[in-house]
Amino acid sequence: TGGFGPDVVIEAVGSPVTYVMAVDEVTFTGRVVCIGYAKNEVAFQTKYFVQKELNICGSRNALPADFRGVINLLKKGNFPTDRLISKVVKPELALQAMQEWIEAPGKIFRILVEF
Repeated sequence: TGGFGPDVVIEAVGSPVTYVMAVDEVTFTGRVVCIGYAKNEVAFQTKYFVQKELNICGSRNALPADFRGVINLLKKGNFPTDRLISKVVKPELALQAMQEWIEAPGKIFRILVEF
């Protein structure tokens, strides 16, 4: 990003920390898309909304029936999950896996951390 921050940040975790981080890290005139649900209140420095001229929006883009359909498809066992999950790691290897993703983002689609 040349030190300017990403144009778009997608918050998918739902943690107050990652919500704030998304606003902090996105570039000026950037977009923050929130798809995670924070279970607790999130406190923002609202001056960044104005100073950075941010576009902040939420996206759900799925209905309960969509989730049931995906779950049923996965239960059948014939869906090529290997095309959706690039790597499965234990928590102690998550940091290493994220570093590999940073170094080659086009080669890794999703990393599943298995607890």
